[in-house]
Amino acid sequence: MRKLLCVSLACAVIVCFFALPGLNAADAPADGINMDNYKADQKNLVVIFNHSTHKANDCKECHHKWDGKGKVQGCSTAGCHDVFDKRDNTEKSYYKIIHKNCALSTCVSCHKDKAGADLAKKKELAGCRKSKCHP
Repeated sequence: MRKLLCVSLACAVIVCFFALPGLNAADAPADGINMDNYKADQKNLVVIFNHSTHKANDCKECHHKWDGKGKVQGCSTAGCHDVFDKRDNTEKSYYKIIHKNCALSTCVSCHKDKAGADLAKKKELAGCRKSKCHP
């Protein structure tokens, strides 16, 4: 009986060891996030972002100010990348943090890295039209 109790306790400890960190992890929002912050721009190409496609990435690659515990904020949250002028070249520029090379990885720079030297893959992952981002 004592052996059964010890084995049960050991199993419970193992389950808690693996399950509890998951309870503290941020719940990624559902797929289909519409990243259209340029609604007035008729030439705008809307991006639909899917967290499931990016689940292998560390959340902090994009949510670089997240402490790993609190609520995760979106890129365009007030005080973060909340300037929506495509010509703006500051770190507050929403367009810049998606398209241009800067201190942190951007959507396009990451997709180009994933594609490597494969031009067809680069067009698929980072092209302006008829790509994974802008279908």
